[in-house]
This record gives sequence, C-alpha cells and structure tokens, in this order.
Amino acid sequence: MNNKIFTKGEVQDIYDELASTYNLSLLLFKIIGFRVQSYRREAIQNLYLNPDDTVVDLGCGTGLNFDLLQEKVGPKGKIIGVDLSAKMLEEANNRTKKKGWKNVELIQSDMSEFQIPDNTGGVLSTMAITMSPEYDEIIKGISDCLSKDKRMSIFELQKPKGWPQWLIKVMVELLKPYGTRYEHTQRTPCISIKKHFKDVTVQNRYLGSVCIASGSGS
Repeated sequence: MNNKIFTKGEVQDIYDELASTYNLSLLLFKIIGFRVQSYRREAIQNLYLNPDDTVVDLGCGTGLNFDLLQEKVGPKGKIIGVDLSAKMLEEANNRTKKKGWKNVELIQSDMSEFQIPDNTGGVLSTMAITMSPEYDEIIKGISDCLSKDKRMSIFELQKPKGWPQWLIKVMVELLKPYGTRYEHTQRTPCISIKKHFKDVTVQNRYLGSVCIASGSGS
C-alpha cells in the first residue's frame, strides 16, 4: 500500500489523521528553506482579487490561505473553502471562529465534484490539486466557468528538470506522510493551466520543484 497512489477514500483518511498536527508539520519545510507562506502569497496575488469578491479555495485544508485571502476580499467578500477531509475542515472552522470571520463558508466535497459558483471572482488551490487524478478535467472545467477577467491560481510541487533521480526520490520520501507517491511526479497541473487558460503566468521556485501558475478564464 505504501508504494501506490491512494484512493480518494484513503487520501481522506490520511488527512483526517494529519489534521491536528498538519500546521506544525509544515515547520520542517521552513527549516529546509521551503518558503510555503511566500509561495501561497504569490499565488494569491496572481488572482488580482478585488474587495467584495468571492474566492474559492480548493483543497483548503486547515485554512492556511484564509488570512491572506481576507486581506484581498475584505469582510464584505466571501471565502469558500472546499476540502475532502472533514477533520481538516474542523481545523479550518476553528481558525475561522478564533479570527471572528463571518464571511467563510466551508464545504466538504471532492474538488472534482464541486461546482464553482457563477459569481466567483477567483479560484485558488495550493499543494492540493495534484492529489486528484482528475486535475486536468478540474482545471478545464474551472476555465470554462470563469469569465475572462477572472483567474485561477495554483501553487504546486512538480518534478524539477535536471534533478538527479535519487534527489527526486528523497523529495517524494519527505512527502510520503502527506500521501505523495512517485507516480504523482507524472502529474502536471501547471501544464494544464497553460493548456486551458489565457494570459498565463508561470513562476518556478525552489530550484524548479515549485510551480506557481495562473491564468484568466476562457
């Protein structure tokens, strides 16, 4: 089981178990110079959100993007957090209550089944969409839903060009507790953004292992 890509149900179980320690576990990435918060901020900036916008955070997890999104949409805007894991959403709900936010809606759903609301001002996904085998269909569907002046932005890990195979395997090993397997390195959501969106911007970070991509709807 440890060497295969997990089913959606198994991924849900993994993140239910991780939920209470997920935020703390990310400190390891900071220690090795992986600037998670900076990459999140960059992805959100690429959405060009306006005050009062509605923004969808696909795979929102414990709500680590919410503070940054609140800065963009303000108290009259709306954040819709979507996640497969009920326990991760519980953590996101705890964060929301602690902050006193009244404009956050949390929805338990597989992102491939979630329907983007008509009034959406932007769609975000950070370190989440690669976990879905339907990532390309999800991205295409969002492109079809968004108006041409609205954007989707993702921050994802990717297989770096030029890295030796042993180093890629080390990276996968570090990510195994999060359900990552070597087969995930064959998934290319940033290429899907290029394929399905217009006015695309792509930035590579952390020696090419991070891709931040965004584009306008069709």
